[in-house]
Amino acid sequence: MTDSKTALEGASWASDAPFKAILNTLSDGVIVTDRRGLILLANPAIERVFGYPLQDLIGEHFWRLVPHLPDTVEGGGSMMSVLGQGLEVHGRRKDGLEIPLILSVGEMEDGSDQRFVGIFHDISARRVAEERLTLLSSAVEQAPTGILIADLKGAIEYINEGFTLLTGFTSSEMVGSNFLLEGAVLPSISGNASLTWRLLSMGQWSGEITDVTKAGIPFTAMVTFSKIQDQKGQPIRLLGRFQDMTREKQDQEALTESERRFSEVALMVGEWLWEQDHDGYYTYSSEAVSDILGYQPAEILGRHYQDLMTAEDQRLLRESPSPVTREMRPFRKLINHYRHRDGHEVFTESTGKPLVNERGEIVRWRGVDTDITAKKRVEDMVRLRERAIEAASVGIAIADAGSHEYPTIYVNAALLEMTGYSEEEILGKSLRFLQGQGTDERDRETIRTALHSGHRCEVVIKNYRKDGSGFWNELLLSPVCDEKGVLTHYIGIIADVSERRRAEHERNELAIARQIQMSLLPKRPLRLPDMEVAGLCIPAAQVGGDYYDVIRHGDCIDLVVADVSGHSVGAALLMAEMRSSLKAELRRSRPDRDSTAQLLAALNDVLFQDLDGADLFITLFYMRYHRITRQLRFASAGHNPPLLLRHEELECQLLDAEGMILGVSRDVRFEEKAITLKPLDRILFYTDGATEAQSAQGDFFGTERLAEAFVALRKDSAESTLEKLIEKLRVFRGGGEFQDDITLAALALMESGEDPPG
Repeated sequence: MTDSKTALEGASWASDAPFKAILNTLSDGVIVTDRRGLILLANPAIERVFGYPLQDLIGEHFWRLVPHLPDTVEGGGSMMSVLGQGLEVHGRRKDGLEIPLILSVGEMEDGSDQRFVGIFHDISARRVAEERLTLLSSAVEQAPTGILIADLKGAIEYINEGFTLLTGFTSSEMVGSNFLLEGAVLPSISGNASLTWRLLSMGQWSGEITDVTKAGIPFTAMVTFSKIQDQKGQPIRLLGRFQDMTREKQDQEALTESERRFSEVALMVGEWLWEQDHDGYYTYSSEAVSDILGYQPAEILGRHYQDLMTAEDQRLLRESPSPVTREMRPFRKLINHYRHRDGHEVFTESTGKPLVNERGEIVRWRGVDTDITAKKRVEDMVRLRERAIEAASVGIAIADAGSHEYPTIYVNAALLEMTGYSEEEILGKSLRFLQGQGTDERDRETIRTALHSGHRCEVVIKNYRKDGSGFWNELLLSPVCDEKGVLTHYIGIIADVSERRRAEHERNELAIARQIQMSLLPKRPLRLPDMEVAGLCIPAAQVGGDYYDVIRHGDCIDLVVADVSGHSVGAALLMAEMRSSLKAELRRSRPDRDSTAQLLAALNDVLFQDLDGADLFITLFYMRYHRITRQLRFASAGHNPPLLLRHEELECQLLDAEGMILGVSRDVRFEEKAITLKPLDRILFYTDGATEAQSAQGDFFGTERLAEAFVALRKDSAESTLEKLIEKLRVFRGGGEFQDDITLAALALMESGEDPPG
């Protein structure tokens, strides 16, 4: 201690007040050693970094603070061994705790003696921020929901892997583009003026869109746009969430294994020491200003500190209270916003204090700025991604893989809402507690195997909410490893797919019902030497209530067209019942004696009770054509009158007969009418789904348009006529599905040289 004290007293710089003042303003720990490595001088920040009182360090070897240097350092024993290097080392505090540091060493001359200056920069906080950023970034990247982040004008700043899987567009293709501009990759958004206006003016919108992927494949997604706000509640970004609605079964393609997304994002680039006069004009600057702002020290001398700031910050300072009033006391870690010489923005953390004369007047300022641009970007990205995770519509949980119980250390709001549990009830527990009696043991084993092997897995498992209700959880588990490849955490993405599974089950059931229903219709057109009969039925839903049939018995051809109100499963069941009842009545009737009106009356009696109880009704047209006499007899139960087109005429006639719809009254009298057909005469039968088809403007197709189209197709076969009529209806609607069941049938007589007898 005596040798160190003597050496210190003999040093000219040791009594330099400005030098000590500068050391005292530094936020990093600074020591001065002799060539043997003995500490001669230390600044107050050393005590904060290492926990030692300053007097305990003077005369001690600097190894007391850094017990072991990295293996790459040679010639150890003095500060000379790390001269000029910015090394990452581990320091040891007085309490024994090791902390990560950046050690920079410089040499200073004091006569014949050799001295060294060591600067210790504590990077503990940065390590914590990096680990949290890695976890949250991995969670966002692996979310199955597509996530898009853009500025308030629509310029895309970020998309996740889920967005790429949905649209086919990669991050390199999307970032920087504006998804609101006409001709963008999402035409349903960019081409929708009202949606674009809402996004730009209000920053929010929710709805379903239909677009195509990069490969031209159509997809449908539920999209929600909302605002991301800063800590002051001001909107700073647009957040878009794209939930794929087109998939009917679990994705077969695995998401790519999680990667480490970020490494160190902020490196120490040195501290900028400066002095300013009373009014804020620079009188001194260290060389570090070149690394931070791109200026040489001589270029900023005489310039005001506000001249280096951005135009916006200059405006804010001009509008704020007087600088003299505001800056009468020291400041620490003040964030400054500068403009680099090349134009880019630079953020620094500034610490300074005023120097006053004996009258208490400020004569100059001394301080130090540290470049925190990279650090601030990291913090902003962490906050942005934290808000993105909190705003996600799927549940996200992070579990500690260091414990065999895998306790949960983070959950987002969507998971709390999905399960009904509070954050306190979930944190610290394994998510196994969401399983229950109905959970399949094979699904449990799939999860256990993935956890024990350190692999990812996807499984749809039965879970239970706090209130005991069950839901189907589409679970994606992904491992997260540190930079050494050691498994540290598991990220779970939880999506409630109960409604999707129910809908898939219903679709499967309806598909079977549709197959059965379509099997009840004629399989092919009826083609005879003297006539052709064709028909088709297009349900608006999976199953419908329309029906047609062609029945051949003897010299007679019967044709029936019916329409059960509605186009649901109930309507389809009544249609099947009506068909069975009609077949039964035909077996009991005598076609040569019984009229079509009698057949409808008998059918009404049989169906009345079921129709009345179901609150449904049936319209029906029945005709019987005798091929020898060419006589057509027909009756109608409130059905649309068919269109008769005579060979020698240019307009259609309506085949109308009096009769009430089936199911309204028990006792109904139906009228039978009869006409004689001639060769090349044609008849079109239809349900109201054809005449009531609407255009985009709300106009109905109507009977008149149908008749005109039928006349124009008089030379086509019956089957071709129906196909072209359906195409005209689709064009009229502007594409898309029909809103009601449509049934068409056509009867066409062939040319014959013989006159009917009598």
